Amino acid sequence: MKQADLSKNSEKISAMFNGIASDYDKLNRILSFGIDTLWRKKLVKDIESRIPVKEGKKQETKVLDIACGTGDLSFGLARRGFLVTGADISSGMLEIAKSKAKNAGFASNPGFILASAESLPFPDNSFDAATISFGIRNFDKREACLKEIKRVLAPGGVLSILEFAEPRNRIWRAVFNCYFLNITPVIGKMVSSDKSAYSYLPQSVRAFPKYEEFSEEISRAGFRNADYISLSGGIAVLYRAVK
Repeated sequence: MKQADLSKNSEKISAMFNGIASDYDKLNRILSFGIDTLWRKKLVKDIESRIPVKEGKKQETKVLDIACGTGDLSFGLARRGFLVTGADISSGMLEIAKSKAKNAGFASNPGFILASAESLPFPDNSFDAATISFGIRNFDKREACLKEIKRVLAPGGVLSILEFAEPRNRIWRAVFNCYFLNITPVIGKMVSSDKSAYSYLPQSVRAFPKYEEFSEEISRAGFRNADYISLSGGIAVLYRAVK
C-alpha cells in the first residue's frame, strides 16, 4: 500500500473531511458493518454512568462533543437528555450534521460550532463532560488539545474517547489488518470522491498510540483515573478519565 500523508495540520484534515462529508455516514456503516453505532451507544451509556448530573437534571448537564463530524454521537447524547454542543473543524461535516438535525426534528440541542480542539471558544469549567469519537488520532498537537479540553471541563468532569486500535490477539489482528489495510481503501475509493482519505484512515490508526500508551498520554495532560475498555476484540477502544 502506498504510504499516506499522515501530517495533521488543521487545513489538511479539514479539507480531507470536507471532501468526504457527503459519503461519510454511508461509508462508516459499510466499512464497520454497522458496529460503529453500537460503539457510540457504549460511550453514551458510559457517560450516563459517570457524569456528575446536576441535581438529577440531565437537561442542565452540558456535554462537549469534539470532532463531532456529522453529529451521530451528539444526537445520541441529546436523545438521552444532555445539553450538547458539537464542535468540528470541517465545515462540510457540520453542514451535514445541521441538515440531519433539521430532518430529525432537533431544535437547538444539539448545537454545532466550527472550532478546533486546540483553541476551544469557551470559558474555563464550562462543561460536565467531553467526548470524542474516532477523531483524536487526527489531532495536531494532541497534548495541547487534551489540556485545552481539560480547561473547559468543570472539576470532576469526565472525558470519554472512542478510537480505533489494532487487536492484541495475533490471529484477530492479522484478520483485522488484512481487511483494514487492504479492503477498506478499495471500498473507500469505490464510494468516496476522495481516493486518499481511506488510505489515510488505516495508516493513521496504526500510527496512533494505543491502550496503556494513550492512557498515559491522557494522564500527562493532567487528567485523573485514566483507563480504557477494549471493544469488539480490540477493534475499538473506549478511553476514560476525569478532570
